[in-house]
This record gives sequence, C-alpha cells and structure tokens, in this order.
Amino acid sequence: MNFFKIRPNEKHPSILLFIMFYCITTASITGAAFRDAIFLVRFDKTYLPLMYVFIALIMAMAIEAYKKFTLEKDQITLITISGSIFSISLLLFQLYMPGWAIPVFYIWMEIVTILSIMQFWILAGAVFNSRQAKRLFPLIIAGGSISAITAGYSISPFVEFFGSHNILYLTLLFLITSIAISHFIRPYVDEQAQFQPKEQKSRNIKFDPYLKAIAIMALCSAFISRIVDYQFKVMSSEVFPNQNELVEFFGSYYMYTGLATLFMQFFLTGYILTRFGILIGLIILPIALSIGSIGFLMAGTLLTIFITKFSDQVFKFSINNAIREILWLPLSIKKKQRSKPIIDGTLKSSIEGFAGLVIFSLVYFDFMPGSRIYLLSIITVLVTAIWIWNTFKLKKGYVTEIVRSIDNRQLNLDVVEFDVHDVETVNTLDKTLKDKDEFKQLFAIDILWTLPLEPWKGTIRHLFLNGSIAIKRGILELCWNQESILPDKLIKDQTRILDDITPYAIACANDRQIKGLKNIITDYLSHKNTSLAMASAVAILSQDLNNKEATQLIEHTLENGEQNNILEMIGFLKAAPHLVDRKHILKLFDSKNDKILNSVLTIVCNDPKLDYFDKIIKLLTVSTTFTSSERALEFYPKNQVSDRLLNIISDKESDQELHKASLRMIHNYHNKGTVRIILTFMNNPNLSLIEEASDALIKISKKHALDNVELLEINNNIETLAKRAYQLHRFNHDLDSDLKAGLIIDHINCDLAAITRIILKLGTLKEPDIPIETYIRYIESKDIELLPLVLELVESTFSSKIIRLLIPLIDPESDTLSFANEPFGQELISMDEMLIFWVENPHRWKTSIAIQFLLNKENTTILRSINWSRISEKLLEIALFNDHEKNYLDRNFLNNKLPRKESQTMYSILEKTLLLKSVDLFETIPGEILSKIARISVEIETEESEIIFDEGDHGDSLFVIISGKINVTQNDNSIAVLGSGRCIGEMALLDQEPRSARATSFEDSILLKIHQEGFYELMASNPDIMKQIVKILTRRVRMMNKKLTNVLS
Repeated sequence: MNFFKIRPNEKHPSILLFIMFYCITTASITGAAFRDAIFLVRFDKTYLPLMYVFIALIMAMAIEAYKKFTLEKDQITLITISGSIFSISLLLFQLYMPGWAIPVFYIWMEIVTILSIMQFWILAGAVFNSRQAKRLFPLIIAGGSISAITAGYSISPFVEFFGSHNILYLTLLFLITSIAISHFIRPYVDEQAQFQPKEQKSRNIKFDPYLKAIAIMALCSAFISRIVDYQFKVMSSEVFPNQNELVEFFGSYYMYTGLATLFMQFFLTGYILTRFGILIGLIILPIALSIGSIGFLMAGTLLTIFITKFSDQVFKFSINNAIREILWLPLSIKKKQRSKPIIDGTLKSSIEGFAGLVIFSLVYFDFMPGSRIYLLSIITVLVTAIWIWNTFKLKKGYVTEIVRSIDNRQLNLDVVEFDVHDVETVNTLDKTLKDKDEFKQLFAIDILWTLPLEPWKGTIRHLFLNGSIAIKRGILELCWNQESILPDKLIKDQTRILDDITPYAIACANDRQIKGLKNIITDYLSHKNTSLAMASAVAILSQDLNNKEATQLIEHTLENGEQNNILEMIGFLKAAPHLVDRKHILKLFDSKNDKILNSVLTIVCNDPKLDYFDKIIKLLTVSTTFTSSERALEFYPKNQVSDRLLNIISDKESDQELHKASLRMIHNYHNKGTVRIILTFMNNPNLSLIEEASDALIKISKKHALDNVELLEINNNIETLAKRAYQLHRFNHDLDSDLKAGLIIDHINCDLAAITRIILKLGTLKEPDIPIETYIRYIESKDIELLPLVLELVESTFSSKIIRLLIPLIDPESDTLSFANEPFGQELISMDEMLIFWVENPHRWKTSIAIQFLLNKENTTILRSINWSRISEKLLEIALFNDHEKNYLDRNFLNNKLPRKESQTMYSILEKTLLLKSVDLFETIPGEILSKIARISVEIETEESEIIFDEGDHGDSLFVIISGKINVTQNDNSIAVLGSGRCIGEMALLDQEPRSARATSFEDSILLKIHQEGFYELMASNPDIMKQIVKILTRRVRMMNKKLTNVLS
C-alpha cells in the first residue's frame, strides 16, 4: 500500500470504503442508464425538465423525513434500513413498470442515488479525519471510477443477452452488497461520530459565511449540471432513438468517463491537491464547464455537448467531490450533520428543480425552441463566472474554519464581560463579596478591577471596615484613588488604628494628599513596627524634604536594612522616586534579589535617568526581571533604546543571553534595517538564537508586513533549516539507538523540535495572524484530534515549497528519512563527520556530549581527526567529565594543560545527567537543562537498614536511586521497595509538606540527593525546568484521575 500512501492501520477501512463506493456507484449508474433510456424512449421527453422540478420538491420532503427518521441512529443502522427500503421498491419497479410509473421511477431512482451517496460520505467522514481524507478520499472515489468503467463496459453485453428491461437486477445486486459491506466498516467508525444528535427545539440552522460559500458552490454546480444533463440527454435521444441503443450509448459514456476519472484519481487529483492546494482544485470544474459550454454554443453538436457532459462527470466525481468532502471536515459533527443534508439535499434539489422550471418554461413557451437548446449555454457561462468568484471566498473560509476548529478547543476567559446594568450580575457579585469564604471575596474583588464600583459602594465600605486583613488590603488597592467609593475619612481613620493595613493606608493618604496626615504619623517614625515607620518616613519626606529623621530612616534602610525591609521601603517609594538618591538606586541594581530588582525597575519607570540605562539592558538577560526591564525601557527615548539594541544584535562578540534578550525586545523598536539585521542570525549554529530571531520576525510582521525580498530570503533560510533537520534525522538513524548515545539522541530530538518550531514560525510570516504558537503545542503534544487539522492548516496556508519540506518533519506518519534522500541525499554527511562537526562547533553542550560518546565508544580514529586547536577552554567544559576521561583527553589531545586535581565525586556531571534522565520526574527535561540539576546533586552512600528520612520529617530534598534498593514504609508497613532509577521524596520537596513515609536502605545503596534550596533557585532561573515539572505533575494528576474514574465506574 506504499504506492497509494495508505498507512497499515488505514488499509482495511480504505479497502472496505472503496468496495462500498464501487457498489453504490455501480447501482447508481445501472439504475440511471435504465431510467434515462426508458423515459426518453417511452415517455414524452418534453417533460424531462419537469422531472427536475418534481425531484426537487419530493427530495425536499424526503430530506425532512430522513432527518426525523435518523435521530439518535448510527450511520450503519441508517444505511441498512434505508438500503432495504430502496431494494424492495426497485424490485417492485422491475416486476411492474406501466407507463404512468415511468416518471415516478425516474424521480425515485434519483432519491435512491442522492441519499445513498450522502450516507456513504457521512460514514467515510466518521472513519477518517481531515488529514487522512486528503490522502484517501481520492483513492476511495476511484472506486466510483472503476465502477463506471466496469458497469459501462458490462451494460452493452448485458443488454444484448438479457435485454435492457432486466438491468435493474444489477442495480439491486450492488445495492444489497453495499449494505452488507457497511457492517464490516463498523469497527473503524469514530464512536463520537456514529450517532446523529438529537435535534434541539430550535430547528433553524444559522448559515455562516463559510456554509454560504459551500452552498453557493453546490448550487452553481447543480444548476449547471441540470442544464448540461438536459442538453446531453435530448441530443443523445435524437441521435439514438432505439431504447437498447440508447442504453448502450449511456453505458459507453459511463465507461469512458470512468476511465478518465480513474486517471484523474490516480495521477492528478492527489498531485493537484498536495502540490497546488484546494483553490486550484476548486476552479478546474467551473473553468472546464465554461469552455465546454462555449463550444456547444458555437457548434451545437452531440460531440460538443458530450465533451461538456464528460468534463462535468469526470471533474465532479474526481477532484471536485474529493474537495467538497474535505471542505466539510473542519466543521463539527453536529453542524455537519444538520447542514450537509440541507445543502447537498434540499438546496441542491431545489436549484435543480429551478433549473428544470427555467428549461421547461423556455422550451414549452417557445422562448428557446428544442432545436436551439445550445442557447442554454449562455446561462451556463454566466453561472460559472459566479462559481469561480465564490471559490476564492471558499478557500479563505476553509482556512478560517480550520483555525476555528482548533481554537474551539480552548475557552478564553479574558473575553468574558460583565454587565453592570444587569441586576442579576450586580446581585451575584455583591453576594460573593459578602460570602464568608475569603477566597471567593478576593476573587470578586479581582473582577471589580475592570468594572465601575458604584453599584457595590456600600459593600466595599463595609468590607474595608470589617473585613479580614487580606480583604481590607484588597479593597484599599482597588479604591486607592477613588475617593467617591472609599472616602478620605475612612482612610484617615485607618491611619490611627495601627494594624497591618495602617502602613498602606498611610501611603494611600499620602498619595491622596489628605490634610492633617503629618500630625498623625510623626510619632510613628520611631515605632517598633518597621513597616509603619517606613511608610511614615516616605509620607513625611514627601511633605517636608528637609526632615532629617525621615531621610536618615530611608537611607539607613536602603543601605543596611534586611532584604525584606528594603523591598518594602522601595514599595512605599514607588510613587515618590524623587525621594531616592541616585547612588542608592545604582547600588540596588547590584542586588541578587529578583524582587528588589523588579521593584527598583518600577521606580525607574517614574524617574528614567540615563545612568540607569545600561543596568536595565543587563537585567534583560535575567528571565525574572525581563518584563520589568522591558517596561522600564519604554520610558526612555525610543531611538536611544533602538540604537543600543541594534548595536548589541549586530555585535557578534556580545553575550549570547544579551543577544537573546535584545531579540525579544527589538520588535518594539522596528525600523527599516531591523529585519535585515535579525536575518543574520538565521545561519547561527545556536538554534535558541534562531528561535528568538524568528519570534522577533513574527512580532514585527504583525505590525509591519515584510517585503518580498525579505520573504524570499526567509524562504531560503527555511530550506537551509530543513536540510539541517533532515541531517539530524540521518544522524539519529545512524546512531541506531546506541545505548551510549543517550545524551546525543536526546539533544538531536531537542534540536529537531526547535527547528520544526522555527520553520513553522517563519512559514507564517506572510499570514502573521495565524496563532502558530497554539498549533506548535498541538504538534509537539501529538494531539490525535487536532494534529490532522493543524497539518491541514499548514498545507492550506504555507507555500508549496515549504509544505514539501515541512510536512515530513511534523507528520508522525511520514517516513522522514526516505524523504530526506530526495532533496538533500548527496548533501547529507555521515555519522563520523557529524560527530566531528559537533565536537568542533561553538555549542558547549554538543561538544561535551559528542566527546563523551567518542570516549565511551573508544573511537580513537575520530578523536584523532578532530582539530583540537579549534576547541577553546571556554568551549570544552572539562568539569562535565570524570577523572579518567579528563586524564585521557589531557594526555592525548590537550598537551597536559589541565591542572591535576582529583575529583571528590564518584560520577561526572554527564553521568549524573544520564542517571537523572532515567527518572520519570526528569525524563522529558532536555539533557542540557538537566545537567544544571546534576551540578547541584550530591552523591550519598547508605548502608543496609540506614534511615534516609523518617515519616514526619521536613521535606527539604529529593533522592534518586543510582544503585541498591530502598524500602518505603508507612506506619511500619512496607509500601514499596524501589530500585535503581526510581525517585523518592519528590512530593515533600515540591509541596513542602512533612514526609508522608519513611525511607530505609534495603541494602547498601548509592543515591543522588538534590537539595530543595538549590533546586528552587535553579527553577527560578530556568523557566524550562519549571514548565517540565508542572507538565509531569499534571500528567500524574490526570493519570490518577483516570484510575479513580475507572475504579468508580
């Protein structure tokens, strides 16, 4: 099945659906050939247009009845019941067909065909997702093409031996077979998509722009098809007046169209959809019909209308039908099941009926005599123009609908709005404010920040007077400058109470410049409550700049105070930065406390002196102070900040972290040369810098469209990055899961994930409104529901060149390595060359893990091939290796330059990193980041029965078992005996609760101890570690919830 791009798990449902569609199409073709021939020969063909009208009317009623009948029934049951009814009715027509029954049969056969095909595609949509559908639907539709060939070819000999009057037996045979096959498909149907949802009381369906565009396409197609069908049948009956000859002609027609359609399916449809997208696929049919209609209009022969009908049949039942079904896939099951029968059934039949009425009126009233039916092609050409115009709207709507399908997975609470004029809203919030639960009260206060406070004024005042300290503080912050809600008198009274709120009440009163404040608080300067004294000092100095006691208190606190006092003092000074001396601010910039630094940056926002500028730039490199630094720089002249950032970015010698921070900021200071400078990072060996550069480009593109020259260069960079990714896939394959290559394979996977993210980001620069970060998360999580839609979005929005390179990298079902040989086969280097490249590249972690791998493999050939003069001391982090490795490197390659110092540890940092990777708590953390945890870990040896920690102990560390066994007991009962690679004590470390069990050495053991303080500091400075820990804990909670649900059910 590789030729057809069918995955192993798709083989059986694909074959079954192929055969089922073959049977349905064969039943339709044989029934239609008999229906058309018997009507055109044995009935007055003047009434043929009226058949279209009656079909429309009856079809509308049939669809309505079908909707009622299908409530809460799965598709297989529906197909069985309706198919049985169709079969019995056709058998009756075969046995008894008087003249009056001919038009009835004509209409009924159309209903059978429409409902059978509609049911089939709903079933197929429940088996395959949009991603699979794009590959497999053209192949499944090929079953219809093969059916047309075999049925068309078989009709002539069948008529010759049995006569055309017995052809309905063939229809019955294939219809019954299709019903039987549907039952074999049941195991592959999505359970959620099996059942028709129960209809709501309101039965009005809202047609959004996307559904309207689908409807317009369906209506144009149906209207033109009826006109072309009428022209073709009338011309055919005039040339072939004999019933048997006419049936044979129709059989030949179906055979030739089947051959052409099959060719389209196997050689063109998939190529067009994959290479050019749905837009080109959508306009092929209307263009072909307009060309054919112009030809018939000019010549008026059977040959020209045959070509037009041939085009309609071939393109409609190949590429057009495949795309039409794909267009439905982004819609929800409920929306699709309610609107599809209306568009494909009621509306389509109505427009066909309207077309029949138009034709009948024009012919019957001699506006267009039967001999000049070619004039109907004028209408066809006009309608195709509308059709082509609509396809452009449809393409745009398709992309929008895919985005909506993905985004509907989330609920953005930030868009929730509260109506303060609604009595129920006011009462609900008021009730929450008065609730005894403090958390509910604080939640309500948080909501009030975005609302006018007048409706809750009384409750707010009551809470300020009688609430808890936390509630009073929340109310004070909420109403800080709103005297009409919280009067000055209440604030002034609070300054006399002397509780934990008083210092903040003093600060508020000072900001409001409440009279008489100084007289109240002067004595507080010497109060033992430092918060009270500091707030009073700031308030008094604000009113009296010469007050020495207040000045001395502020200076003493900033110079010699404890960190908590300094932090609180800065908080009181935020609104009065002029009270702080420049030298104190500069000194505070040297603090190691992130909270102090962030508070100082807040002061700088109100007093942006040039002396602070470089200090702020430096703090951009610290993740915990980046946001505050970014905001502080907004208060400096824009050109000054822009020039400094561009200088940093342009200087290749600048610190790497400073490069990253500047790239994160530069979008706020965009000018003509910015993009050009950012693009210089695209060939950087460090992927983290390239990713920062791509993020910067996305932010810039949202405000300023990139020009064609820039976009062309970006596309070239994408190709380079893709080659880099395929090289990594080849490298990974060549390592062949070598047990000694664990850290290398881990880093390869990290690099591949980074490159994929970068290419996705760069690929959206033409359409920067696409929320690409959301889709990247779905790709990385391999979400089985949304990944197909994301892949479809990529194929619908990215350029064909990017799609060709990107899809094999992000589609988990693609054979990436096989594809790599197509564009880059000769350019990809060998594993040995990659190892040398990694050792000599300027990335410290790559250098270290590649050298360790070569040492472990004892690959002296490659080690000797390395140009060691290119590896500086800064690049080769020798501390990562064990003593044996250090000595070997020093003796053979480093010319005995290393100091002779024996390590006090049993394991090197790289060995510890590998050990930590074996623990589920750390297994998803990239090795490069995990090595930082390895650095702070300490090896401990325990003897048999030695207690590691006891039940109830303070949880200040976690332990990773390297060797031996640990017995975990609770209330003297053994819970578990854990061995190498397991982790103990992690929950107490993370939640800081007492140990819930005792851990004792079951035998002599070696463990790695990771202390809480170092672990927390590492998480604070490395957000990636925090993210990974949160992911792991979340996964544990979900697994526990799943187990609990299973137990309860």
